[in-house]
Amino acid sequence: MIADTPPEVEQLLPREREIARLVFARQNATATQVQEGLSGRLKNASVRCALNRLVAKGILARRPDGRKYIYEPALTPERSARRAFRLFAEDHFGGSLVEAAEAMTGLFAADAGAAGQRRAA
Repeated sequence: MIADTPPEVEQLLPREREIARLVFARQNATATQVQEGLSGRLKNASVRCALNRLVAKGILARRPDGRKYIYEPALTPERSARRAFRLFAEDHFGGSLVEAAEAMTGLFAADAGAAGQRRAA
């Protein structure tokens, strides 16, 4: 994984991953700047389409700048962690964040208790 790139970026398809990595590395970019940084040839319309897919997925954000858009990272480490916990709750606890948190608290308490017993021995 490239530094400062959330795990969600690494799970993207290769072309989307390359585009997201470029934007994360630069912190912001226009479609033309992304197009120029790509390893292969891609038309500007195709780059804009991919950028907009990444916006729809919550990976990137965009803001208008005159007649063009500036794309920038939308995921922060905190948002990435929240997203991962939500997915965990959906997969294992029917979407209940409370049940997932209670289960995690119980696991960590059990781990802490076992660690304390090992130190006391």
